[in-house]
Parts: sequence; structure tokens; C-alpha cells
Amino acid sequence: MAWKKVDKYWLGYEQPSNQFLFYYRLAGDTTVSQFFPTPQAFEALAEMFRENGPIWYSTTGNYFVTDPENVGEEHFRRRAA
Repeated sequence: MAWKKVDKYWLGYEQPSNQFLFYYRLAGDTTVSQFFPTPQAFEALAEMFRENGPIWYSTTGNYFVTDPENVGEEHFRRRAA
């Protein structure tokens, strides 16, 4: 299984088609990949990428994962002021 670190990501929304857009680039690549997640998947991915890091991509399984974490590790969410 080959893993590549996600170098950059972009989130988007296209009004005319009511479509969410997710772009990402893997470390060492110059190509930017794009896909069109459902609203629920878009929300989950946005939270995953914003709250965790680094993010890795399985090039053989075609999925994203976070770095391993210790059991019971606390996360603190950003709160609006």
C-alpha cells in the first residue's frame, strides 16, 4: 500500500449547479485532483482536514486518513468568538 501526504487542499461550492467541490494535491505531485462530494461528505471532509493533520492518501485504496492518535487524546474545537 502506498501512502502520500496531502500537501494542499481547497474547498469550493458552485452556485449554478449547487455542487460542492473538493480539490487536493499530494506531496511531490504537480497535479491537483478534484471530486464532488455529497453535502454530508463535504462537511465531514472539511472538519477532518481542518481539525487533524497531517492527512495521508492511500494511492492503492483511494482514501484519506489522519495520522495515528493515542487512545483518549483530546481535541479542542475552535469556537466562534
